[in-house]
Amino acid sequence: IALKIVDRAIQVHGGGGVTDDFPLAMAWAHLRALRLADGPDEVHKRTIARQELRKYRDRVPTPAVHNGSPVGV
Repeated sequence: IALKIVDRAIQVHGGGGVTDDFPLAMAWAHLRALRLADGPDEVHKRTIARQELRKYRDRVPTPAVHNGSPVGV
């Protein structure tokens, strides 16, 4: 979100936003580098997906029962 804020500030300042007159260009470059150093969003999404799927992979399905008798048998 910080990158979006700085990007918007650069837009507001026009050409001055990318000069040394304002610290915006340096802030944008720094924030962009941090975003890359943290890893791509796709890697984070895949890691979270694997963690969530692992929760269900190890579950043993419970047979459905209706009125004391297994369903589908």
